Amino acid sequence: MIATDVRNRFVTTSRAQRIADRWNAVYPAMRAILDDVINAQRGAERPTVDVARLERVRREMGQQDRGTFKACTRSPGAFSVSHAFSQVRRVVTVTSIGHPDAGAILRLCAELADAVAEAGVASRAERATVPAQPVDGGRREQADSEQTERGTTR
Repeated sequence: MIATDVRNRFVTTSRAQRIADRWNAVYPAMRAILDDVINAQRGAERPTVDVARLERVRREMGQQDRGTFKACTRSPGAFSVSHAFSQVRRVVTVTSIGHPDAGAILRLCAELADAVAEAGVASRAERATVPAQPVDGGRREQADSEQTERGTTR
């Protein structure tokens, strides 16, 4: 993945580059962890994790890595910071504490968590600065704009 694939108006270019660098460094390890856990759980008499969910996470992480992930069917393919955060959190839950890449995975997770949190704060601040639109006050008769258009103002 390259940093230009990280498309979020609230994520700075430098943060996008850090996310891309961390992702690229640890993605193969996360993929291997998911492969190992999925294969082990498929053969288990009583699986301890939701194998179908992990398979979906593995598929979506591959899409994220290729920049083809779509949050919905109408959106263009891209790297979604919030979805990547959710996916990496799932990998963290099945990663052994002693895994050699556990620290790198957790650092990526932290970077994504910070980006998601900052985007949420920025989004709320942006919504707070939008001026309120006048409304008809809940009257049952026609709204003022409709009355004016018809020439029926009082």
